[in-house]
Amino acid sequence: MNRQPVHISKHLLWACVSFMVLLFSMPSSAATTAAISPEPGNYCPSRNILLISAEELSASLGLVMSSRAALVDKDQKTAISKLASAGTILRLAASRGVAARTILLIDAIIQSRTGGDYAQMLAWFPLLQTYLLTLPNETTVSTADDLIGRAEDIMQGEEGGDPLVLLKKARHMLACDGLDIPLQEAIQAQDNLMKQLDQNTKSGAYDTLLDSLRRALAYTVGNSEK
Repeated sequence: MNRQPVHISKHLLWACVSFMVLLFSMPSSAATTAAISPEPGNYCPSRNILLISAEELSASLGLVMSSRAALVDKDQKTAISKLASAGTILRLAASRGVAARTILLIDAIIQSRTGGDYAQMLAWFPLLQTYLLTLPNETTVSTADDLIGRAEDIMQGEEGGDPLVLLKKARHMLACDGLDIPLQEAIQAQDNLMKQLDQNTKSGAYDTLLDSLRRALAYTVGNSEK
């Protein structure tokens, strides 16, 4: 006579167990998803921005080639003038897109540090926060924002640590390595070449700059077709 109630209780027990398993598995999945952080260096510009950058990189390449040709012809004045113009356009290409402009501001803030005084750096943070507000509300941006907020807290003495490390991490979070790395290398190569360009400079001194430009152009053109 007691077998039927026992049978019913078993069904109820299994239903309760299944419900509890489901209940406890949901927070675990959510926590796992929340723990996944965006990969730095993968915040890349849209096709339209890449096409504009490709135009500017192409113009810069033409000026670099003209500069090298002038150097070979012993026309140092023209070689320097063309190379300087190429540098201006390279820096313009590096500013395309809101993320790129935010990166440039972070670079400027880092360079503004004087000794252990953070006052000059902190003065730029309201503008940096305004820049961040113009970016889409995405995980990558919120992660960069958190890193910048922590850097500001350190500068204000509310936390310990190195704020420059956090600012550089925020910069990398907003960067597109495929374009940013060769473009920054090209800017550095142009700057180095400007400092050494004279009548004794060989045409081979342009090789590093030209290689960086080639890689930057390959990325912009290759990815603007997608």
